[in-house]
Amino acid sequence: MNKYGRVALIGAGPGDLDLLTLKGKEYLRKADCIVYDRLCNKKMLELASSDCEMIFVGKANHHHTLTQDKINELLYEKAKEYDFVVRLKGGDPYVFGRGGEEALYLKERDIPVEIVPGVSSSIAALADAGIPITHRGLAKGFQVITAHSRKDEPTNIDFTQLMDEDVTLVFLMGLAHVGEIARGLINAGRAADTKVAVVSNGTTNHQRKVVGTLSNIESLVNEAGLESPSIIVVGKVVGLAADLDFFEKRPFFGKRFFLPKIQSFNYKLETGITEILYNELEERLEKDGAEVVTVVTGKIKPVECDLGFLELATTGDYIVFTSGNGVRSFFWNLFEKQGRDIRAVSNFRFAVVGEKTAAILREFGIVADLIPEKQTGAELAELLKKNVSEGVAINWLCGKVQSPEFEKTLGSDYALNKIVCYENVQNELTISDELKEEIRKCDGAIFTSGSNAKAVAGITLPDKVFSIGPSCTAVLKGQGVNEVTEAVDASYDGIINILRY
Repeated sequence: MNKYGRVALIGAGPGDLDLLTLKGKEYLRKADCIVYDRLCNKKMLELASSDCEMIFVGKANHHHTLTQDKINELLYEKAKEYDFVVRLKGGDPYVFGRGGEEALYLKERDIPVEIVPGVSSSIAALADAGIPITHRGLAKGFQVITAHSRKDEPTNIDFTQLMDEDVTLVFLMGLAHVGEIARGLINAGRAADTKVAVVSNGTTNHQRKVVGTLSNIESLVNEAGLESPSIIVVGKVVGLAADLDFFEKRPFFGKRFFLPKIQSFNYKLETGITEILYNELEERLEKDGAEVVTVVTGKIKPVECDLGFLELATTGDYIVFTSGNGVRSFFWNLFEKQGRDIRAVSNFRFAVVGEKTAAILREFGIVADLIPEKQTGAELAELLKKNVSEGVAINWLCGKVQSPEFEKTLGSDYALNKIVCYENVQNELTISDELKEEIRKCDGAIFTSGSNAKAVAGITLPDKVFSIGPSCTAVLKGQGVNEVTEAVDASYDGIINILRY
């Protein structure tokens, strides 16, 4: 029996979190230790368990945290310490990633190794820049070449072997040598007007590209100030970039927003409680092309609560939810803490604050009876007042700290039973000066709750500040933020709408 743990070399892909493979995600969740590179999307690390050891071994151009020999030794030592070690590498481990060297080193020391291929930037970054690496009539094949060299030395590429105009050339790690590459190809016989593109930070929402020819690409790159990682592509297919750059035509591409967020949880009967790692609004913004700068201000946790009102119910009493967290926390209490099932709520009607909360309620097999047109606590209270008969109990499943608008609008004439079933455990935020400056330079700051606004009070915000609703706006204005654009509809859809106009 092998006394050592195993090591998986995982390709993290070109940068886009969604281009990490399913097996890669699964292994990151199971890892005891992750040794990761500079070019990996840091959000991938959030998939790991809270007790997973994270070790950064990134390499910038000629600046190494650890040498390759030291990385090899580190992997070996960690395999002796842990059951499962993940080596997370940008792109694909075997495409100029030195993954083969690491695998051989471990194999020679009887460490079990598994390779999890990744999406190579040599193809994916071009695709998101609107450049297909092959195209009928334009390119019958492609060559991928490393342009990396020792410091201050030429690339040592034999350009005479790269003369076929029907083959797309892709140079990785070559930004510092773009002029040398262009001149080398021209001197070897390629036409000076051969199309060239350089793509920086491909597949990410801060992707940039310049398109030119071998004769002018160096000056265009210098003028644009492109940064590593960058890919150079040479060939006829570059001519398709203007027609196929769907990635860069998304509505928020090129925009950057600051979004403080609260980490939530999910609950399902078949899986129990799981953490929700990504904020839904954050994901939607990123899908639409925006960069999102986030800080986690707190974590939502369900709390055990008294559900004695279930025994006192009369037909027509209401259960009210003003958030999806309330829905999940209630059913967690009902199913997990009390061992009961859906029959316990058969006498009740249900009222929810909006369509999103109604959708979460439907996951538990219940259709909401009341949903206000405008998704605010005040509107929900007004709707209840129109529909609730005298003597009907209103059981509000809510958080420990809540906006007062629902309770205030409902007033004292109704039998309100307030049951706290979850809480927001605040994080102790430490925001570096570097991050503060990054936040200040954003195109806008988005706040989806008053607690998020309070958590970042005192830092300099961008000129444009967006709020999800009246309660959140009131907190911001109380902190001296006078210019606030408020969503008409207090929902993520409402936020997206005001960002677009």
